[in-house]
Amino acid sequence: MKVLIAEDDRVSREVLSRALENAGYEPVVVTNGNDALAALLGNDGPLIALLDWVMPGLDGTEVCRRLRAANPPIQPYVVIVSSKFRTGEITDGLDAGADDFISKPFDTDELLARLRVAVRLVGYQLAQQKQLEQYESLGRRYSLLGEIVAQQLQPAAEDIAAPLPDPIAEAENAAPPLAPTAPPPIWFAAGEIQHLVPRALTELGLSAHSTLAASGERATGVASFTSWAGFLDLGHHRWIDLVVEIDPNAAAIVYERALRRRPQTPAEICSFLAETQTVIAAALKAALVGKGCEVTAPLLTRAEQRDLWAPALRIPAESECYCFDLDGVQLDLAIVCFPCDPRARSPWDLRLHEVVAEPYPADQPPGTPPIAERGAVITEHLARQIADHSDRAATEGAVATYELSPIAQRFHHNGHSRPL
Repeated sequence: MKVLIAEDDRVSREVLSRALENAGYEPVVVTNGNDALAALLGNDGPLIALLDWVMPGLDGTEVCRRLRAANPPIQPYVVIVSSKFRTGEITDGLDAGADDFISKPFDTDELLARLRVAVRLVGYQLAQQKQLEQYESLGRRYSLLGEIVAQQLQPAAEDIAAPLPDPIAEAENAAPPLAPTAPPPIWFAAGEIQHLVPRALTELGLSAHSTLAASGERATGVASFTSWAGFLDLGHHRWIDLVVEIDPNAAAIVYERALRRRPQTPAEICSFLAETQTVIAAALKAALVGKGCEVTAPLLTRAEQRDLWAPALRIPAESECYCFDLDGVQLDLAIVCFPCDPRARSPWDLRLHEVVAEPYPADQPPGTPPIAERGAVITEHLARQIADHSDRAATEGAVATYELSPIAQRFHHNGHSRPL
């Protein structure tokens, strides 16, 4: 983690830098208050700062005041390092916005202990910020979904004038129920996806029909929008990834058709495509469940727009590829299967977003629910619960998890993606 050192004395700078480097921190060194403030407010700036009280330009307390007045999304943790140690002076520094105070000459062990406190508190801020962004993103998606539903509930003019059907006549003329048939296969029948996807898109007010899709390995284009949904087939230990790609102009056209207004930002298109992917995935998942597959969708759908510098998403040649024409614009769908046998992980070495393969712990008393159910996603909170239980348990028990597929990892671990 980066730690800012703002110190005009050369010897003090070298001592602090050496202590931080030996402890595994990345020191960012400046020699005056103006540069310190600029570094703390810059993009990807340090989130922990060691400020000398007296230095050229702005002094340490003034840097604190201006930093707090700027109110960045993540508040850096500021430790003032100074030979001033009178109670009133310490009070002035803390009131100016400093989080901690350490006097020169300092004890290295004490300094590192205070930095560990800073790392914990900054980590809490980062976790809260991430959770807040996820809540805001979900709020935008649910708002957009409500708008989509509202548009579809508005009847067309010809529907208003049409006579209402006669339910009695429909019941009298209904076809007899089908006789039971043999269990269906565990995959989609020929032509089934070409039928399911257009039918699902009608829920968004979109008309689509299947066209010929190119086969073989391919990569997503620059600036194109891609959305992802994934199923985990628990019975057959496989990930099923659904990847939709659409170019920017086509995405804007489809958005306007569904919502009857133009998108204002790429983020709005991403939210819309994520919900479109949700609708498609729900239709395909229901079909697989109907065939007897034990399928779960443990992770939220996600969407991104690929920028110039982001690596392309490669679609393997073994994928099933489909192309749909939405009244003149093209939408591509790839379905990719990856085997994913469960693997045993230490309770202290769990990976975020992986999926629990077997209830944990396996030896819970009757009537006591497990800490992690089968199909649960490993979150930071769940990982802490499992680790805490293992600390108290007499014997260590491994946690069986499913790793994410390579494509799912791209959408959940790649910094270029927009989590929705």
